[in-house]
Amino acid sequence: MPRNELSTFLRSRSTALYILRHDGQALGLCEFDGFGEREVELKHFGLIPAAQGRRLGPYLLDWSLRAMWSDGPDRIWLHTDTNDHPKAKSTYERIGFKSYAEVWEEFPD
Repeated sequence: MPRNELSTFLRSRSTALYILRHDGQALGLCEFDGFGEREVELKHFGLIPAAQGRRLGPYLLDWSLRAMWSDGPDRIWLHTDTNDHPKAKSTYERIGFKSYAEVWEEFPD
């Protein structure tokens, strides 16, 4: 992303970023769009490979979602796809997300 686009993105009032760090190293992030609005989308969530399997993902996700819910939105939603981690959907369901729809999409190579 070009520097000017990144700067605009980071200054956006509707963007909320939560970064998990250990000893100054970023291990994961949660990015939300729609902060301060009635509907908020969890746009990106993930950990670097070295942090996976250490129960840090659920911690980061729980902490970030609690922070977002404290602002009082009506709904927080997300979408997932086959490019996500194999445990993504079950993790989201375990913390209370419910499937709304499943769609099969094909994209040209």
